[in-house]
Amino acid sequence: MAKLKSLAKHQKKSVLNKTINFFVKSNFHAYLVGGYVRDTTLGIKPIDIDTVVEGNAIKAAKALNLKLKGKLCIYKEFGTASIITKAERIDLASARVEKYPSPAKLPHVYPSTIIEDLNRRDFTINAMAMSISKEDFGEIFDPFNGLEDIKKGLIRVLHKNSFNDDPTRIFRALRYKNRFGFKIEKKTKIIMKEAIDKKMIKQLTGQRILNEIRLIFTEKKYQETIKDLSDLIIFKIKKKDWELLPLLGPNRIYLYLSKLDTNEFPLKTEERKIMHDLNKTGSIISRLEKTSKNSIIYNILYPISDQVIDMIPLIRPELKKKINIYFRLKKIKPFIKGNDLKNLKVKQGRKFKILLKKMLDLQLDKKINSRKDALQYLKNLKNNE
Repeated sequence: MAKLKSLAKHQKKSVLNKTINFFVKSNFHAYLVGGYVRDTTLGIKPIDIDTVVEGNAIKAAKALNLKLKGKLCIYKEFGTASIITKAERIDLASARVEKYPSPAKLPHVYPSTIIEDLNRRDFTINAMAMSISKEDFGEIFDPFNGLEDIKKGLIRVLHKNSFNDDPTRIFRALRYKNRFGFKIEKKTKIIMKEAIDKKMIKQLTGQRILNEIRLIFTEKKYQETIKDLSDLIIFKIKKKDWELLPLLGPNRIYLYLSKLDTNEFPLKTEERKIMHDLNKTGSIISRLEKTSKNSIIYNILYPISDQVIDMIPLIRPELKKKINIYFRLKKIKPFIKGNDLKNLKVKQGRKFKILLKKMLDLQLDKKINSRKDALQYLKNLKNNE
């Protein structure tokens, strides 16, 4: 594979080239794996620099970082490390085999050779490696004919228990299918559907499922993958919601999550607030369309998160003017505050809150135009009680 070898050698100032030069001159036996080989073969600029070391990857990472001078992150329990530079990130892992204690659980890890390491991977197109060691630089290791599957445009698992061992591979298969315009190989599709029918995805933790959903929404063809998940009855979504996703910008993931059972997902409070508000957008839009009064616009939108408010004009462009009005109203400082009511001997409680709201509404609708007028209005109310 002269193409791979040439690309690896001729990016002189890149993190990749510095990494290769380090390993060529070192005693470590290392390989570029997975995404680099796959993407370069496809003519795509590789995003990831994943390196496997036969031996101690953490020791290799410490030595390599003396050259790269990046931020070194070590994960002793997994035998892996990452080096983050201004330009790129490189991940290093010790060659390993994985044994799953039970389906859908994280595996136990043991040292191995590169061939054994490739044997544990998800799909043939990711089970390839290129040596970056001096003695066999550029040699391609492709025990499962991944290069041939790339030519054919196929996503193929390595083992019949692949999706049972790790059901996140179902999400990954669909992402790769849509990213590269590939097809899922016939037997792989059968194995995948069997795992879905056995509800293997439900055995994953909420965190792992959420991670996969987040990854889907980083893809250009996320919408196709969402449709696949719905067609496979993994996560059903209505056509109207699916069609709405492209309109919602970077927060579209929250509309999708709002349609799922996310009780087990480790979402932040503010994320759940966005999801909750998104489910009310139909009602919010309907109410906004029926009013032009400042105070009503303000009271409709004030309880709603700003991220959802920003999405409303994406759904209904004709409401952009009212959204702009709301953000202008939001900056207005009330003439009357709680201490003013206390000074007038208004007892705290329901009446207190109603009166504060009423005074702000009058101010927003320009029926009271100064603090002096507002205080006089309150005094008149008090005298008329």
